[in-house]
Amino acid sequence: MNDVVTAMESTDKEIEPRNDDVVVTSPTTHPDTTSLFPGPRQAEWDIIYYALALKCRGSPIHRPNPPTAQPIEYRKEGFSIGDVILLNFGGYVDFLFNTCVPADSPFNGRPRNIPEGFSPISPPLDPANIHEYAAFKGHTVLDGRSVRRFQIQGRVPGTVFDAIAEEMAILTIPEGVISRDIIDVSCFRKYIAANAVGWYKFVNEVGDRYATNGDLRIVVGSDRCSAWSRVATSSVTVHIPPDNTASTRSLAQFSVGTNAGGTGVLRSIKDGQAVLDPDGVVYQNQSVFLRTLNISVCDDIWSKIAEDFRPHVEPYRNIPRGTPFTWRSQSMEMHPANGINGLLLKQKPHAKFAITQDNDWISVLKPDDPCLPTANEFLSRILEVYNICEEDDVVFLEYKPEVHGIEFVYRTRTC
Repeated sequence: MNDVVTAMESTDKEIEPRNDDVVVTSPTTHPDTTSLFPGPRQAEWDIIYYALALKCRGSPIHRPNPPTAQPIEYRKEGFSIGDVILLNFGGYVDFLFNTCVPADSPFNGRPRNIPEGFSPISPPLDPANIHEYAAFKGHTVLDGRSVRRFQIQGRVPGTVFDAIAEEMAILTIPEGVISRDIIDVSCFRKYIAANAVGWYKFVNEVGDRYATNGDLRIVVGSDRCSAWSRVATSSVTVHIPPDNTASTRSLAQFSVGTNAGGTGVLRSIKDGQAVLDPDGVVYQNQSVFLRTLNISVCDDIWSKIAEDFRPHVEPYRNIPRGTPFTWRSQSMEMHPANGINGLLLKQKPHAKFAITQDNDWISVLKPDDPCLPTANEFLSRILEVYNICEEDDVVFLEYKPEVHGIEFVYRTRTC
């Protein structure tokens, strides 16, 4: 019978304030596992994302409240359709600017986050192109679970250990949500193609965001509520082959848990501390899910963007001449569109941009999926119901005519 080594469980006090990679190490009484491999590292948002993305509502948001630095008009509404964002790996939605309003609008970003020469989409987004509905009415509990297999690199070069991560997140929404989605996102394609390169250059060279290819997104749908609470746990089990340890153990288990919650009462910063609005008005501004258009560029364009960014970083790094310039993304890595866009650009090598929407991958999730499929599996499913289209240098997905009738069903789908 296999023994199990259980690591000390972290508390929410340990995890929530720093909201960074959660490292769970084995107790000192079991030094054998730490000599074999580093303890699994997993950010709190990763746990939430893997578990709740399977609920078919897009990207679950770790911190649903709007940024306190924005004008009060923006904070009353929360993240909105047309927002250009980065999903920061630390758990934040990094709001940059909004593509649907003028630069001086209180619903746009701070001046330093708006590209020079910015102009909103034209013609303006038609209000009739926005569908408003209630995806969840009244008290709602979403229970998301994911079981996925991966490998951990051992400390000895060339050694790997098989691992299974079981992630669980329970999101409670006491009063339901208001959902908004753009019905036809095609109106954004030419606008994005005309601006995507400039946006990537701006957010890196001026904004110091260290965005990598695929990180830029435009909000085209949201689920907003007035209050929420959440519990998340993760358990990683690592298989240890008998010849890797002198003990009889064959498994090592690492567990972590956290909880969080929030309301739509506005906050402000005073003397470095968050202060609640004394009037206590509760707004429906907590974005628990966002759905986005996801923007990637072809390799040739990205190489040029990277080289243009090199002078801004090179003085601080010893980079050998002639080495392709790369950097670690400051955004989340597991978003399904990142891999899907890369595969689409390979399918259409003459395209300059890949633009997909979250509903493309949401629509092919299955109720019995144990975890988010790989990019290749997503694309295989997608090709059953979508055509790969190329127009004006953009590759995108469009429902096949014979299945076009399912579009609205999927757009309002929950799992």
